[in-house]
Amino acid sequence: MKLQEIKKGTIFTIDETPSYPKLRTETGYLDMRDKIVKNCDNLQWDLRVMKKEEVAQKFEGTVAEVESWIVECGG
Repeated sequence: MKLQEIKKGTIFTIDETPSYPKLRTETGYLDMRDKIVKNCDNLQWDLRVMKKEEVAQKFEGTVAEVESWIVECGG
């Protein structure tokens, strides 16, 4: 999957590293763990969309917390 195919507000993983989820933004993505903002149009790595439930489980949280985080980050 390519970055252009992922819609803004969607959480995804790069190279199957779900412990470092990314949030698709208008201009690139935001790293959930490290808070790194990357402005880019394309990535050369394998990307996979993550379900909110999967992210919540990884961080021992709830889907509501994940949804709140997406909104707070402008997703």
